Amino acid sequence: MSIAVIDVGSGSVRMLLGGKKTTIMTKLGEGLNASGRLGEEPVRRTVSVMKNFVSEAKEAGAEIYVFATEAVRAAENSADFICAVRRECGLDLDVISGNEEAEIALLGAAPSGDATVVDIGSASVEIISGVGGKPVYLLSLPIGMVRLTEQADGNPELIRAYAASGIAKYGDVKLRENLIGVGGTFTSLAAMKLGLDVYDPEKVQGTHLTVGDVAALTESLLEAGSPEKIKEKYPLLPDVRCELITAGALFVSELLSYLGADGITVSESDNLDGYLRYKENGG
Repeated sequence: MSIAVIDVGSGSVRMLLGGKKTTIMTKLGEGLNASGRLGEEPVRRTVSVMKNFVSEAKEAGAEIYVFATEAVRAAENSADFICAVRRECGLDLDVISGNEEAEIALLGAAPSGDATVVDIGSASVEIISGVGGKPVYLLSLPIGMVRLTEQADGNPELIRAYAASGIAKYGDVKLRENLIGVGGTFTSLAAMKLGLDVYDPEKVQGTHLTVGDVAALTESLLEAGSPEKIKEKYPLLPDVRCELITAGALFVSELLSYLGADGITVSESDNLDGYLRYKENGG
C-alpha cells in the first residue's frame, strides 16, 4: 500500500502522495501571535483543504499519516482543532514537538545526518546540526514568518530588527559544512533567483543561494513593496506567499550574517520526506 503524508503547517497544508507534493496556503496561524488561539476562519480553511487531501489519498488507496507543527502545538484551543480534524477527516493528528520537527527536517533533507538544516516555517524556525545522524545542536524557536510579519505590522525595518533579535537566541549553532534550507521561504527565493514562471521542484532542488543572491532578492522585494506589486514582479508566488516573502528574505539575510555563512543550499526534500522515512523505519 502506498503512503500519503499530510503536513498541517502554520502557513500551509501540504501533501506528499506518489512522490508528488501539493501545497495550499491556508494561514492556520493567522492571528495566533496576538490572540494565542487558532481563528475560526483559518481553521475552516485548513480543515477544508485537509478533507480534500484525504479524499484524494483514499482514492489512490493510500495509507494516510498526518502531522501538525507550531501553530497547533502553541494554540490555546489546539484540542478543538484536533477534534475537528478527527470529526471531519477521520484522522488522529500527530502534533509533533519543535525538536521532532527539526529531526524530521534533517532526516528529509540530509538522510546521512551530516548537515546543518534550517527549516523556516510560518510560526517557527528550527535549526539542527547532525553528525552521523545524531543531533549535536537543535533548537526550535517561535519566530516564523507569519508571526514576524504580524508582529512588525509589515514594517521592513522592524521585521529586520525582530529577526535579528530572535536569531541571536540560537546561540552557538555548531555549524556543519553542509548548510541546507527547507521550507517555503527558501524554495520561493530559489525559484525567484532562477526566474521561473512556473514552479519546478526539480530545478529548485539543490539551488545555492549566496549572500549576494539573498541581498539582491531582498532589495527587489523592498522596491516592489506591497504584496500586489510583488505578485506582479514574481507571478509564480501564491498570493499568501507574497504577503510573507519579504519577511522571509529579511530573515534569511540576517540568519546568514549571524551564522557567518556565504550561502545556503535549498532542498525540496523536507519534513514531509522526513516524516515518511520516519514512519517507514517504524516510527
